[in-house]
Amino acid sequence: MATTADPSPGHEVRLATDSIGFWQALAMSVDGMGPLLGALGVAPLIAAEAGFSTPFIFVICWIAMFIVATTIARFARALPSAGSVYTYISHGLGERTGFMSAWLSFMYYFMFEPLLLAAIGLYAQAAFSFAFGVNISWYWWVLVAWGITLILSILGISISMKVDLTLAIIADLTLLAVALAIIVVVAHAGHFTLAPLSPAHAPRNFTGLALAIAFGVLIFLGFEQSFTLSEEVTDPRGHIPLAIFTALGLVGLLLFVAVLAMVLGFGSSGMGELAAAFAKQGTPWWELIRMHLSNGWRLALGFAAVVSILGNTIASHNAVVRIQYGMGRAHALPTPLSWTLRRYRTPYIAIGVQSGLSLIITLVAGAIWSPAGVFGFLGYLIGLAGALTFILILVAAVNYFRREAPDSSWIHNYALPIIGVVVLVPAVITSFYPSPGYPLLWAPWLILAWLVAGAGYLVWRARRGERVDIDYAFHQVPGGAPTDVP
Repeated sequence: MATTADPSPGHEVRLATDSIGFWQALAMSVDGMGPLLGALGVAPLIAAEAGFSTPFIFVICWIAMFIVATTIARFARALPSAGSVYTYISHGLGERTGFMSAWLSFMYYFMFEPLLLAAIGLYAQAAFSFAFGVNISWYWWVLVAWGITLILSILGISISMKVDLTLAIIADLTLLAVALAIIVVVAHAGHFTLAPLSPAHAPRNFTGLALAIAFGVLIFLGFEQSFTLSEEVTDPRGHIPLAIFTALGLVGLLLFVAVLAMVLGFGSSGMGELAAAFAKQGTPWWELIRMHLSNGWRLALGFAAVVSILGNTIASHNAVVRIQYGMGRAHALPTPLSWTLRRYRTPYIAIGVQSGLSLIITLVAGAIWSPAGVFGFLGYLIGLAGALTFILILVAAVNYFRREAPDSSWIHNYALPIIGVVVLVPAVITSFYPSPGYPLLWAPWLILAWLVAGAGYLVWRARRGERVDIDYAFHQVPGGAPTDVP
């Protein structure tokens, strides 16, 4: 059994235990999902493949995410840890597979911040230009958002999540108001219909369907991020699963209303107009508001988008640095990543590494490519990597709970995880064949290259006799002994 002694004498290796409660955990998951950015930037990607049946595809992905959430919640009750994905898959499929899955999850967790920084640059520049006629370049907004995120993460998870909760309330209520206003206008004109809930307009070809599902996964990513707070919440086995399901339910409902409003606003014959508006303006919502509402609504939604993306950035940044912290403490990554500030109990090395690399990637990629190009490509890359990670979690759950909870319901142990895998696998297959087109076709190969690099690192550690010790991270969690699971 692994020791719980401090692996770095002279350095603090402890987070601020019992420092936050349910509402802060909920803020992490809600802002981690970033519903406003999902509605403005990701839902149109689903619509590009699914057309008028976009809400139908959305519901299918929503169900799949509830299956994943149910599985993660079972793991969280049995194995609470800041390492989350690493912990769960390690105990289900072995330490090497656990490390590779965590290495994979690093790709999409790490890339979340550059993706969001590029997005906030785009939307902040557009919002202020529309409102005040002042064109402040996207990279200045990136620097502002980056600085706010960095400072809050250093000051601690409690203040970060309090700010996040406030931002989420403002942004999400604004999106809900705009979406409902559009639906009311459409209904008043006699054009309301439930036809979008039918698969009649869904893609008939495998590629289109799989791409729609891949983007459907992307729109939900982040709901699981509060599991990285397991060591800091007062009741990890109660608050964390409740926060996850609450966020997935409430944000899922908000996004469903928004997606429905989007397709109803353009109508079944207006999907081409939706695609054209998306290509021209970066989101079809500005054209949607022009068609049905007034400029005041666009102004409100534009600023709400900036607020929402900032909250998303804060949540995603705090999540990934805690995964790096857990991996550093478990000796799976360099130990300094687990060092924390004595005053604030925040992993300052992990924060510095994540912040620095994210800023460099965003500015360099945005200058070479464009912020919009960075957002589109990283979005697909993250969705694909997320789907792969979720598949591994589901497979690990089958093996772990078959072994540790053989008397549990076959629905929980086998049926739900298998259904989730069946829904997610097509998104992975079609990323290779048929080709999703340039530049998306590079995404799976980048993921493969990343995994090869991870495998090389694991082999190098094995040759040095350095075992990846998952139990160390696990036993550090207060009350860390496994509990009975349903």
